[in-house]
Amino acid sequence: MKTYGVVAGIREGVKLGWLYLTDIACLALVIGPSIFLDQLFPADQGVESAIFLALSVILAFYLDLHPRTNPGKRNFEVIWMLITHRQSKLFKSYGYYEFKPFSEIRKERQNIGD
Repeated sequence: MKTYGVVAGIREGVKLGWLYLTDIACLALVIGPSIFLDQLFPADQGVESAIFLALSVILAFYLDLHPRTNPGKRNFEVIWMLITHRQSKLFKSYGYYEFKPFSEIRKERQNIGD
């Protein structure tokens, strides 16, 4: 008899071993270009190259962490939302007086006392 796994939620990620697919993609998208950029360092800057690679790996793991303030998202998702989902500062408020002229409102107030 086959056993089937039950997904905990509809938004549950695809898991490969003990890593999620988004974890692998985030790490690959940060570490991959950093390895390519590391090859641009001159041969006499080996220490700087090692520091660059170490900082790139630390940055990749930081971007993959869940922040304390929003544990449902990862740091790279929060940063992406801050960059792309900005609302314009222009808001239009529709107040009570915008739909009725003042003369009609005064007539209504006078009729209340009758």
